[in-house]
Amino acid sequence: MLKRIVFFLLIFSLPFQLGYHFWLPESSVASFRIDYLAPTFYLTDLFLLLFLAVNLKKTTSVVIDFFSKPSGWLFAALIFLNLYASSFSLVTFFAWFRLGGYLLLFTVLATTDHLAKKILLPFSLSLTFIVLLSFVQFVLQSSLGGIFYFFGERPLSIAIPNVAKINMPWGQILRPYATFSHPNSLAGYLLVSLVILNRISRSKILKFILIATIILTFSKSAILALVVVELIKPNLLQSAFLAALLSFVPLLKLDPSFSSRYYLLSPTLKIVMDHSLLGVGLRQFIPNLVAYLPASQISYATLQPVHHTFILMFAELGLLGVVIITKIFWAPLSRLVKDKKTRPYLLNFFAVILLTGSLDHYWWTLPQNQLIIVLALALLSNMSNESHTTHKSYEI
Repeated sequence: MLKRIVFFLLIFSLPFQLGYHFWLPESSVASFRIDYLAPTFYLTDLFLLLFLAVNLKKTTSVVIDFFSKPSGWLFAALIFLNLYASSFSLVTFFAWFRLGGYLLLFTVLATTDHLAKKILLPFSLSLTFIVLLSFVQFVLQSSLGGIFYFFGERPLSIAIPNVAKINMPWGQILRPYATFSHPNSLAGYLLVSLVILNRISRSKILKFILIATIILTFSKSAILALVVVELIKPNLLQSAFLAALLSFVPLLKLDPSFSSRYYLLSPTLKIVMDHSLLGVGLRQFIPNLVAYLPASQISYATLQPVHHTFILMFAELGLLGVVIITKIFWAPLSRLVKDKKTRPYLLNFFAVILLTGSLDHYWWTLPQNQLIIVLALALLSNMSNESHTTHKSYEI
């Protein structure tokens, strides 16, 4: 019973960002406190730790099995080298600790019996919650406050500076955040959730509402990805090609929102060139960015990750890190691509990540978006495992 309760709370809490920030000295850059650099303990982390604890036998077995193989040794070497590149920063250490927890979660979920059936209720309730919250925020043009703060809702109002808005013929409109830090992050989460729903549910109503909410976020990259996935249904090569084309969109300066993205591309490419082998270390992009910006142009607004998931990954991991990560995950992902049952879902998943990731960074920087990736890949891996009778399953 305890395992089921913890599992339910974990899946239900995936989109919530309520957490406590630990402000370290290195969380400040150029006298600005950067929340991106403050290790944060989220409510979801509590449920994740409880989930791994109540399944301690499985968790321990996964760790021992992983680090007894060459891929585990490579991963350990990558962590050490990345910490070395960051001068053994505490921020980088906590970033790797979180990533390790997510990998453990993925493995345990992927080997859980009937995972699709078990996540259906908590996942559907969670999605319904954030969809309804998004619609109410949009109608009221403000946050609801009160108890919703404990789900991670931020104070929102059309009058608050730097809150995401969209210009319409009749004036500015507040874009809904739900419990996320930005509407774009919300839209990306919902896109991957749509891929998951296509696997676990036949409810056309929930899917329709999900699509409507994605449109309501006015996230250009997410809406484009939605259209491409639903109408074109691209293969992996086509998705990669479209993502490469989108990477050049900020250079055209077609929209004011692309200004900061274009502005950060040049110093980011210099960081990549100067730290091409080992990278700068996880979460060390912003501290290193300062050295590549003129002093007169350093502000809280400019001290942000570059809006490109894959360039940011390369800057923080380096060529060696990217090669090691590719080596570790190439075989399991190839198996899912070859499996006729999982291939359509995985291609849609890749299209979403590639297209949105080419214009934003939240897949690499925000826990909510990382967790929905973990759940999606665990579900597809579980789906593939269940088609083979020789896999080792695990009952929650």
